[in-house]
Amino acid sequence: MTPSDNSAELEIELEQAPAVELVERPDPADEEGQLLLKLGQPGGQQRVFVAYACLKQMLAHTQRNLDGEIGGILLGRVFRSDKGVVTILAEAVAAARTNAGLGHVTFSHETWADLYQYLESLAPDADIVGWYHTHPGFGVFFSSQDRFIQENFFGGPGQVGIVVDPVADSVLLFVSHEGETATCDGFWVTGAEENVAAARQLIAKLAYAKQEAARRGWLESWSQRLQGALGRKQPAEQPVADDEEA
Repeated sequence: MTPSDNSAELEIELEQAPAVELVERPDPADEEGQLLLKLGQPGGQQRVFVAYACLKQMLAHTQRNLDGEIGGILLGRVFRSDKGVVTILAEAVAAARTNAGLGHVTFSHETWADLYQYLESLAPDADIVGWYHTHPGFGVFFSSQDRFIQENFFGGPGQVGIVVDPVADSVLLFVSHEGETATCDGFWVTGAEENVAAARQLIAKLAYAKQEAARRGWLESWSQRLQGALGRKQPAEQPVADDEEA
């Protein structure tokens, strides 16, 4: 996702999202009868729980366009448990009227107007806790632009960014922690007992590609260093003396 042409106005719009206060709540993993299915290796101080319905919404949307990036926002809540910061993703809301291509998706002012209207009318108590977008056919990782957006617009405690490659059926989650963006080791998928079979089937076809993100990050860093080195001014060549001056 990239900011619109008028980034100052976009930043003002994004700052209208409700602030997230980290209240103390019980950890979802301690709830009796809670369906908990792992994708990746979740745990540690950054604990992310994705409702099965939310995951299904997001993945269904990401399959709608395999020729360009699309995305949306993630609603839920962030709080603190005795095990660490907890992020719960309850709903994925597709962003419409975006400007998109193979390597970018821009949330325009019209896009944000639609999203805020949805929040006011249908989800007045929801918090924006993250965003998602696709990399169709070229892997799950955060580009430098993705990282900028996460840290500047979704950089609150526990806020997340998800990248989906709908061609490879791979997914990766990034989380904001102390002002920086880090790759999350995995997350739990939650739901009711009647959704167990469907949730297992959905998760079974997904790859949680953390190693790919690390490899892509290294390649991007290496590429930037190489471009910087090539961009340095080369010393001027010394003129070659002709035979009479030799």
